[in-house]
Amino acid sequence: MRMSFVVSHNNIHIPKESFPSWIWYVIEFFIVLAVALLIGWQISMSLQDIILGYGVECEQVSHVANCSIEEELTTDEGMLNWIFYGISGTIFLIWYIGIRGFILKKKILQNRD
Repeated sequence: MRMSFVVSHNNIHIPKESFPSWIWYVIEFFIVLAVALLIGWQISMSLQDIILGYGVECEQVSHVANCSIEEELTTDEGMLNWIFYGISGTIFLIWYIGIRGFILKKKILQNRD
């Protein structure tokens, strides 16, 4: 006579049931954000020598400020900020709208049935 023992426990950890699925979206969001910011930072730093402009030099005399345009070209920090945020935002939108929305066909917000 052969006896078969089946041992089962009612306290088995099943990750799908206990781990909230929204955490994967949060992890994905921060990975995409970090990659976009890193790429934007690297590209804007490589363009730093190209983006030049004349700054404004001001001299304060009592309550009157005399401002004039600087004689030497300096790096235009405002333009570098626009480039940085533009590249980072474009990469972020390309991932969530282009790649995830059309290629992977996974909606970000959808009803789970």
